[in-house]
Amino acid sequence: DDIRAEYHLRSGIPTKTDHFADFCCHTTAHSQVPENTTPWELFASRIDFDFAELILKANLTKLQTNELIALIRHAAFERFSVTDYDGICKMWDAASPRHANFKKEVISVPHRDQKHKFDVWYRPLWDWTCDLLKDPRVGPHFVFDAQRLYEYDGQDFVHFFDEPWTANAFWDSQVCMHY
Repeated sequence: DDIRAEYHLRSGIPTKTDHFADFCCHTTAHSQVPENTTPWELFASRIDFDFAELILKANLTKLQTNELIALIRHAAFERFSVTDYDGICKMWDAASPRHANFKKEVISVPHRDQKHKFDVWYRPLWDWTCDLLKDPRVGPHFVFDAQRLYEYDGQDFVHFFDEPWTANAFWDSQVCMHY
């Protein structure tokens, strides 16, 4: 059982045939960037990051956050440098330039002769995608070259789809591109 990957001519990638056991769907370069085992690196410590994340998840108010911090500071845990709500905000602000910002839109919804306004916060998909492409741990795994896959049935190579949600759409769109 051999698998043949045929890339679109415009990609400049030659057709490749692999034994089934050696086949891998996409031929992306393996990242040389070591795994980030410290996503909290912009915080003073792991416990500060975990705490700030908990405050967000719990939707605590400034007063509740400061009371919780006062309680924790009395305990003898690992180094805990957060002193108040504003300190957490400063840490998040320091970390935020590394990611796409959220944007606010006001949505008006008519209901029973009244317009109700709602604040909607979102992260623009384009900005988020650009962040992913720039991330050395994720970006190299994006695939932009269309390919068609074929499996050898003993006589011929038979076309098959490994991702049915786009089928030939990716290939067809590359046919229409002008370089």
